[in-house]
Amino acid sequence: MALLQELREATDGLSTSHMLEFLVKERFLGAVAVTASLKSSSVVVLKLVSEIDPSIPVFFCQPQPIFPESEKYRAQLVSLLGLTNANVVTRSDPISGPRAFERCERLWNEAAAARGRTREVIRLNDTLSPYKCWIKAAYHDGIATQAKHRLDVYAGMVIVDVLQGRTTQTIDRFMHAHDMPYHPKVNPAKKQAITSGPVIGYHF
Repeated sequence: MALLQELREATDGLSTSHMLEFLVKERFLGAVAVTASLKSSSVVVLKLVSEIDPSIPVFFCQPQPIFPESEKYRAQLVSLLGLTNANVVTRSDPISGPRAFERCERLWNEAAAARGRTREVIRLNDTLSPYKCWIKAAYHDGIATQAKHRLDVYAGMVIVDVLQGRTTQTIDRFMHAHDMPYHPKVNPAKKQAITSGPVIGYHF
């Protein structure tokens, strides 16, 4: 826990952007990875990270089947943000035996026949093993408004919750302020409601 205390003390009082810059460029240079989905909350995190280091490894967690709209949207985001190390993970790492811990993202996956959603778990022990700091930003259960801290440690790895304490409204205001596109399947009425409101309270 000494590492966690050290990091919390070092980042106490820093804005989210400055905290990320410290972690990515100083404390864990070359040892940070991001997991993301195609939700707007993930887009916000990717926007913040790309402004610090667009070469940071990003793992888009997208269980199969991946729909054409999602393929196109992911490519749009990668191009728009200038991400140069974007990867797609569609299934769990192989499990060769008992493990003391699991690093994973839990995702909702749309059924191809439009009959509902299934819950998918993508295990990432091997994928994330080269890294020391994990920006965990798939957020398929909503943004992590209930998390107590931006930083934590699990199984020897630093976990970063960029959106700790943020609301859905803050995320939408950020998307609007930075002219970031939503997934094509986002309700057009929602997008219209966002763009017609005041652009306030979105800073990180």
